[in-house]
Amino acid sequence: MSRDSIFISDIMVECVVGVYPEERTRTQPLRVDLSLEVDTSLAGRTGRLLDAVDYARVTEEVSTVLKFREYRLLETAAEELCAMLLSLHPAAVSVQLTIEKPEALVGRARSAGVRVDRSNDDYPRRWEHPDFGEVEVVYESSEAGLYLLHVEPGRQIPPHHHEVMRELEWVARGELHRDGKLIKAFSPMAWPQGRTHCYENNSGARATVFCCDTPPFIPQDEISDGGQS
Repeated sequence: MSRDSIFISDIMVECVVGVYPEERTRTQPLRVDLSLEVDTSLAGRTGRLLDAVDYARVTEEVSTVLKFREYRLLETAAEELCAMLLSLHPAAVSVQLTIEKPEALVGRARSAGVRVDRSNDDYPRRWEHPDFGEVEVVYESSEAGLYLLHVEPGRQIPPHHHEVMRELEWVARGELHRDGKLIKAFSPMAWPQGRTHCYENNSGARATVFCCDTPPFIPQDEISDGGQS
């Protein structure tokens, strides 16, 4: 086990969260603290961001998923965020995460929340093998699914759309053409239902897309659009 960690405090995100009717129609603040257990010695020696866990990127990932998902329970958010972070940052051994809901008990308490501690062992993976490469099923619940789509060189995820699922995606590793545009950096896209999208790997190395579907992936909702893009 590593003796090191990186931590981020007070990530503030405005999002839809809660089970009561009045909470489903407005945003409210969430506060997230997290710590990733990771060996920092290589980055310490080289001084290269490539050898470190980029805490700016981690913050963007957490904020983007929270804004997209519209959670009912903080427990669900905590599980999904931990599974996502451990899949996207394989150098991390474990993650400790706290989510606070400052407006949960107004007038009775300053804040309420959930604190969890998870490792990769808590999220066993399974693999599927479509034509474009591999799908790594990271985590699925009754509400959503998290997936890594590994696209091999010269392959593509063909043009398609969804009529039931809402989908959030970004290029996590490597480079891909998304709808004909080269994507290298963090550039998340929340695809509305009915919007055609596709990915092509024109590089010489495998590339990976992080995907969050809500509800979890429905095979019959992967609707082919032929040559459209």
